[in-house]
Amino acid sequence: MIRSESQTSRPSGKIPRLRLRETGERFDAAEAARIGLLTAAGDDVDAVLAPILDGLRKAAPRGLAETKQLLTARVLEAFDRDAADLTALSARLFGSADAREGMTAFLERRDPPWVL
Repeated sequence: MIRSESQTSRPSGKIPRLRLRETGERFDAAEAARIGLLTAAGDDVDAVLAPILDGLRKAAPRGLAETKQLLTARVLEAFDRDAADLTALSARLFGSADAREGMTAFLERRDPPWVL
């Protein structure tokens, strides 16, 4: 399960998340779980998910639905309010020379020229 930064309460993960967001470093599932981007990670997906799914099965369906609605309301409101501006910004950024060079460098498995 992936959670947004605003939904995680692990203060130890905030600084690593900020660093990773700024640097674009690659990281594995274990690191994502450690810093709070994932709820859990492990080699045996069934074993990792079993306690989470057991907990969800014990919860009242209406309670789960209302909780989901409460937790996502602000995100959805912001998305609805800002969708056009965010779409335009994304198009501008992904269409930039830096983005093209960064994606080309990634595909060619080399560093872009701005890497020192």
